[in-house]
Amino acid sequence: MNLRLILPAAASALLAASCTPYVEPPPEPPADPAQRKQLTPEEQEKINKQREEKRKREEELKAEGTNTQPDGETPKVEPTTPDGGGEKAPAPPKPANEKKEAPPVARPIPGKPGFVFSPFNNKPIDVKGFPPGSLVADPTYPASEKKHFRVP
Repeated sequence: MNLRLILPAAASALLAASCTPYVEPPPEPPADPAQRKQLTPEEQEKINKQREEKRKREEELKAEGTNTQPDGETPKVEPTTPDGGGEKAPAPPKPANEKKEAPPVARPIPGKPGFVFSPFNNKPIDVKGFPPGSLVADPTYPASEKKHFRVP
């Protein structure tokens, strides 16, 4: 009698557990010893001092109201127009050396030509027909957060 109750209850518990969605954590970055270097307390103290000095310099510059940037450069000022009555056109500030990160390169799957591991979630992706070095969108992400990588 007990087996008649326990067996269906166990089966339904297993079925319910197998149907729940599993949220996949993002993959860990490759183990690069240079990037995983632990800072010593002396190095950390040095970095903190540099940050404090930089913060103080920026606050002093803001308080003084000078036209110099933190790098010591003076911003370029547009000349006034001769017939404009001394008004100058506002120039939008240019971003200082903004570097766009290069898209990561996928790793090929050994033994499966035309397939690579996605650099974002390590899922296999079919890239047959794409030439090496081409930029490919990761199909495992929705269009709102589309991620791109290069084919090796």
